[in-house]
Amino acid sequence: MMKGKLRYQLVDPEMPNSVEGWYIDAEKPYKVSDICIKKIVSGRYNLCDGDLVEFTIEPNCFTEDGKKIHHLEVARIISNEQESKKVFLIDIDGTICDDIKNEESHLYPTAKCFPGALEIINKWYEEGNVITFFTARESKDREVTEKWLQEHGFRYHGLVMDKPRIKDGQEYVWIDNRKVRAITYLGTWSELKEVDARIKVFQ
Repeated sequence: MMKGKLRYQLVDPEMPNSVEGWYIDAEKPYKVSDICIKKIVSGRYNLCDGDLVEFTIEPNCFTEDGKKIHHLEVARIISNEQESKKVFLIDIDGTICDDIKNEESHLYPTAKCFPGALEIINKWYEEGNVITFFTARESKDREVTEKWLQEHGFRYHGLVMDKPRIKDGQEYVWIDNRKVRAITYLGTWSELKEVDARIKVFQ
């Protein structure tokens, strides 16, 4: 593995074939061109200019002097890996198990776990992420909920009850001074994938 700092440059109209995007300001003797890694920010981490990253050598990537050089498309942050860990807030009913309403709370112990939910969530836990279940179940049902999570083998750090309930057609809107990413469960648990999406912002 070789090390270097992640940098970003704008298109220079004075330079032929200039490409806007990211490049690695690598330690000697390697210099990795911006053309090679302009898509680096589409990977797993939220990378910033100046982050220390690792990359490897493989064929079919060239430096200015013609030597073959290559990087990992998803660079790994070395300097502060802890910041890449996530804090997950995960719903329970209808997300990791059968959708049981508060009015039928006597059915909570019988809820069936959705395929893949346990494996994916426990994998996130093992990777060092913070797992907090955030549910509209009432505080009176904390004990039965904790027992169900334990019996099914879920590993987690916290359980927050009394999430505000919403009706069909409504949506949760989270406003925070920290970066927030919302993921709607659509019936399948799998690894997370980066996609382009429209978002609303303050202007």
